[in-house]
Amino acid sequence: MPAEERRNIIARAAVVQRVINGVVQNPSVTLTSQTLQQWLNIPPDAAERILERLASSGLVREVQKGVWTRGTWPGAQRDWY
Repeated sequence: MPAEERRNIIARAAVVQRVINGVVQNPSVTLTSQTLQQWLNIPPDAAERILERLASSGLVREVQKGVWTRGTWPGAQRDWY
């Protein structure tokens, strides 16, 4: 018998979409685990997982230890500075 899903998949998807939209729409955004925790009201381990997944997808890159900013991807507009 399959176990019942304990996570709220819809709520999780909404959080992820909120982060992605915030990063994509704001090229100057910088993220840390702590800022994600405060912004989304989530625990530290969840913030770390989100950052890891954003980094592995190429959406963010680490610019200094623990500080992440929007990454570049093929077809993206180049930064002007």
